[in-house]
Amino acid sequence: MRAPRPSDPDSAGRPASLIERAGFAPAPPPVLPSAPMPAAARETGAPPMPVPAARAALRPSSRPAPAAGGALLALVHDGSDRGVLEAVEAGMAEALDGSVAALVVLALPNGDAAPRLRAFLQRHRPAGVVLLPPSPERTDLAHLCAEAGVPCARLGPARGHDGADGQHAIASDERRAARDLVTWLVAQGHARIGFVSGPEDSLAAQQRELGYLDAMADAGLDRGPALIVPGDDSFVSGIEAGRLLLEISPRPTAVVSSNDEMAAGLLHAAAQMGVAVPGELSVACIGDSALLARTLPTLTAMHIPWDLMAAEAVRLVTGEDAPREMEFFASLVVRDSVAAL
Repeated sequence: MRAPRPSDPDSAGRPASLIERAGFAPAPPPVLPSAPMPAAARETGAPPMPVPAARAALRPSSRPAPAAGGALLALVHDGSDRGVLEAVEAGMAEALDGSVAALVVLALPNGDAAPRLRAFLQRHRPAGVVLLPPSPERTDLAHLCAEAGVPCARLGPARGHDGADGQHAIASDERRAARDLVTWLVAQGHARIGFVSGPEDSLAAQQRELGYLDAMADAGLDRGPALIVPGDDSFVSGIEAGRLLLEISPRPTAVVSSNDEMAAGLLHAAAQMGVAVPGELSVACIGDSALLARTLPTLTAMHIPWDLMAAEAVRLVTGEDAPREMEFFASLVVRDSVAAL
């Protein structure tokens, strides 16, 4: 069964939340008669709802929508990881099902993210903001939300989280995810395992590399610098890293990638160099997306529950639930890219 779409009506015939893809479309989507868009999302010039009232409007309810005004919940991303964006958007849409709110997907490139977010907050006064990786690592964006009095949830590892009122950090254990994956590969008989790391300034990439090092140390295996090749989370960097790892001697029997795009690049490099996967090389990664079920072979990965984390973010920023300690853990998805030795 497909995931519910924001434009689908619920069981009582009410229109579900609308999604305006800010930054992706040259103009807002057409407004259907059966799914009226809140005034704030239409940018009619009407004053936005006060934040407390907007937060109340976001909560699923059987009460009719207010006659004027509307509530916005903004999902902010930089466009760098469409797989994570799709999972988070689906989780937020499901959590908002039955509410009268509009979910705005806002693309903010890193170069001018702060001024554009400030302008958006001043113009629309959203009921809440959810920051998608790597945005949670930027304290300036979270501070802008705090200054505007807008609740903010940061998904993924976050820098400088001080637990201020209305500010939430929601993450899975990235270090543990990498450690568990490498430990599983060791149990499959692999002793020489390479690693393709992510950007040096990324907290998530740092945690994943530490998890790799933890598992290799626990198993007493070589984790020298030749086995760790830096990447930038892109497909191209995965190809380049794959070529380097496949040229060293002795060659790794398995390679772990810090993300899915680079893992796909590893498969490409192996194919170019005539190295069979998984016959001669096993490949796995941290982070699961629809892409990994479409590669040849399909890729084994640690699945991070972005959809569940997104739903929790909605509950927190809308005030539906009181702040609470929540732990999210990655789970292993075994596909065709790993062979036991």
